[in-house]
Amino acid sequence: MPKFVDHEVMRRKIASDATKIFLEHGYKNLSMRQLCDKLGMSKSNVYYYYKSKDDLFKASTDIAVNFDNSSLLSSRPTSNEANLDEKLENFVTIFNLLSPSFFQEIKLVYDYIDVIGTQSVSEDPAMLVANEKYLSMLSEYVSEKHCLTLFTIMLGLLSTQILRGIQLDRDFIIEQVKKLVDL
Repeated sequence: MPKFVDHEVMRRKIASDATKIFLEHGYKNLSMRQLCDKLGMSKSNVYYYYKSKDDLFKASTDIAVNFDNSSLLSSRPTSNEANLDEKLENFVTIFNLLSPSFFQEIKLVYDYIDVIGTQSVSEDPAMLVANEKYLSMLSEYVSEKHCLTLFTIMLGLLSTQILRGIQLDRDFIIEQVKKLVDL
């Protein structure tokens, strides 16, 4: 009896598994052959689902940024309903959501940008997906008007945390947002 494969499920599994591989090994120095070996699949099988490494990377980016944040944020009021303290707590919640994987993700982003070139970032499908996810989350839960500024602050605080080698204090994070954004 022939084996039936749900192709959409298989595409998602490949992209999900590739996400972990990209985070561990980077983008630039990972060939399609190495990627397929680490996936435990033949190149022809992977190419059946994805036409290129770039196509697989975009799908992996979709998986990485479209995590289910509803469990973390579902009990939080949206920016339209929230008072100032609740908006600030939403910002801290998002910060804490991004913090554990930020170092690996930012390394991968810079590795990827090194390949596509800085001039291509604003039009690159993978970068557009990632940026839109974070901007929309900040817009929905903190402030639509200030989402780009909040994104900039978020990236700066996450980078500062890595460069200092210490977990930033909740009150410090809130203090920085209050200084820079009139919510």
